[in-house]
Amino acid sequence: MTFHDKSSLGQNFIKYPGLVRELVVAADITDQDLVLEIGSGKGIITQEIAKKAKEVWAIEKDKTLFDQLNDKFSPKGTSVGALISNVKLINIDFLEFNLPEEKYKVLSNIPFSITSEIINKFLKTKNRPEEMYLILQKEAAEKFAGIPKETQSSILTKPFYEVEILGEIDRTNFTLKPQIKIVFAKFTKREKPFILEEDIPEFRRFVIYGFNYFMKAFSFAQRKNLEKMYKLAGKKPTEVSFDTWLILYKTFKKIGTEKSREVLTATKYQ
Repeated sequence: MTFHDKSSLGQNFIKYPGLVRELVVAADITDQDLVLEIGSGKGIITQEIAKKAKEVWAIEKDKTLFDQLNDKFSPKGTSVGALISNVKLINIDFLEFNLPEEKYKVLSNIPFSITSEIINKFLKTKNRPEEMYLILQKEAAEKFAGIPKETQSSILTKPFYEVEILGEIDRTNFTLKPQIKIVFAKFTKREKPFILEEDIPEFRRFVIYGFNYFMKAFSFAQRKNLEKMYKLAGKKPTEVSFDTWLILYKTFKKIGTEKSREVLTATKYQ
């Protein structure tokens, strides 16, 4: 699927509603959904989501843009004033925002500069969104999807989400045409995560450590046995499948030494 529109888009802000409507339809928003939007900007996505969703929480850090959103969605607004009943405007840095306690979805054109921080915030919370539809740099989307090879980000994401790239957004749809490719990506929450909630901090440390010092979380003898069993000798972390990474972590849980666990504990938990 390729999303084209004859109109243009602003830098990090979608300018024309035609493309936005396509994205909202692709996200299958219903009148039962609470939808979180990060970086609402001028409110063009907010406005279209509000037509479909039960409620929209529009988060905007920039005070000037937030004030403009307030004007746009206030009862005085002539064009979209009727939508005010299901739009909640929040002036805060999303990274400091307390996520909803109820079920919710995410549909956002997120700030590209903090893509990893935003997605990691969702991964670390217990109440993860049911689905996330994100406009991302193609390179970033591929990193989280593990295309063409697995990455640290994909291994940390896949226990909780299936990630797919729905289509490329034509760069001419941006008012300041970017030199990078932009895509629309979908993150679908797994019904049952592959990692237990209580194991998440250790799993993240295991993966982060493993991408820096592959297989060094195991003793020399353990490492040699595992390399032979799973044909890992000479491989880089990116050349190891997600399924094998899961097996390695679950093996570490069983046979990891106390010294190895201390090393992981000292690893920066991202």
